[in-house]
Amino acid sequence: MTQLAKTRRVLFVEGKDFQILGKFARKLGFESVGNRSEFAVVPIEGFNPERMRSLKAGMEATLGGRVLAAAILDKDYRCDGEREALVKECKSFCDYVTIYKRKEIENFLLVPAAIDRAAARRVADQAKRVGHDITYCSDATKLFEDFASQKKSYVTAQYLANRRRFERSNSPNRSETTITEEALVEFESCWKDSTSRFEAIPGKEALGAINHILQSEYGVSLTATAILDAMRTSDIASEMQQIIRDLSKFALSKVP
Repeated sequence: MTQLAKTRRVLFVEGKDFQILGKFARKLGFESVGNRSEFAVVPIEGFNPERMRSLKAGMEATLGGRVLAAAILDKDYRCDGEREALVKECKSFCDYVTIYKRKEIENFLLVPAAIDRAAARRVADQAKRVGHDITYCSDATKLFEDFASQKKSYVTAQYLANRRRFERSNSPNRSETTITEEALVEFESCWKDSTSRFEAIPGKEALGAINHILQSEYGVSLTATAILDAMRTSDIASEMQQIIRDLSKFALSKVP
């Protein structure tokens, strides 16, 4: 509340997402965003626009004036149509809104080249520390592809279930067959190559699977910080770079 009273700006995120967002901001040179010096960060549990609306109203009532709000949310398995509808809804009470085009924020860390570099560093450090002659020789791209292959049926089912739920509430008279066909076409577009597959798979779970392999084969694991330290600017998705630039503008926007 002290930060909110000082800045009159609030950023809503899901859970602990800002820990990763802040690291991306600092990596890109946006220190004020990374340090959240110009806004308060308020975590919400899960995807809950109504909760954000209520919290913002309560903040304005408590402070006796306008509060600027931004929201950054996970896409999960929502279709593009639902994502766009939710952005529009949130813009009725937020000044800036984005819903990732990827499943969740951890998907921005699924950069095989960076993970290979980070893992190689950790393994080399481990070898020096314990005196073992071991070299990292895995391939993160293959590990993620194997994980994606294992998860394809699960992700397909999630896309279908979420599309049907959305269509039932918005177009209840539409044919189930048509809805299923459209959902499958959209899913296949998401699954057409490794880049888009890595955006659709459960990112947090994928990192856990990679760490399980690294731990069992090399006795090391990777944190988000370790992966980000190994990332180059060119490794950071253009979507994330745009989000950080937008947050920087939000942090400097004038409060009426």
